[in-house]
Amino acid sequence: MIARDETRLEQSRRALPGDGHEALAFDVSDEDAWARIASDVQNVNAVVCAAAVLDPIGPIDSYLPSDFRRTLEINLLGTLLAIRTCLPGLRAARGAAVTFSGGGATAPLPRFDAYATSKAAVVRLTENIALDLASDGVRVNCVAPGFVATSMHERTLAAGPALAGADYFERTRSELERGGAPIGEIAELVRLMLEENPRAPFTGKLISAQWDPWREVAFRERLARERNLATLRRIDDIFFTTASAEERT
Repeated sequence: MIARDETRLEQSRRALPGDGHEALAFDVSDEDAWARIASDVQNVNAVVCAAAVLDPIGPIDSYLPSDFRRTLEINLLGTLLAIRTCLPGLRAARGAAVTFSGGGATAPLPRFDAYATSKAAVVRLTENIALDLASDGVRVNCVAPGFVATSMHERTLAAGPALAGADYFERTRSELERGGAPIGEIAELVRLMLEENPRAPFTGKLISAQWDPWREVAFRERLARERNLATLRRIDDIFFTTASAEERT
């Protein structure tokens, strides 16, 4: 496990069942830090990239461009560095990687420009890497987890409705009170994506933990068979015509 907070990392490590777990405290956007551990992760056969920050929050003229850049470094570059560093092990094991999408990846999320932009970019990065590594037998997929009630959302409450927008501020407060999306359901989907010998091994897909019927084998077979299903692309009349023709055949 890798994150910046050494204390919380250690607490999480101790809570895991079994032995052999390791927690490393560094910023996922730190290229030098990844280089230092590269030799230690050569046998890693599965990677989950979930690190992210939400700031800056507010209209485009309310934050510094440097704050925007910093979020992209953590959310997007951090994902790339994790997969890139573990690539030898992934290739050797014909393993799998899972990335995390988020709000704004497939629809606008006003006032959260950097977060939304980074998450849309993570989806496209996932699709690119998946196509490139398919010949190596490495699967790379992306999870849309829904609203996960983590401390990240405290930033929205701290920003207030004037910066975050009244509607999203109220939604955040409501979701946090309800407990957010079921963590166990998200973990189950991630585990399915990391299976060593999956039935219907799909890759390059964006799967919603809440809304997609990913537990159904028939749906997973469609994911493996249909190139355009569950991907980030423009949907227009040309696409619909093409999709209909493919379905007829």
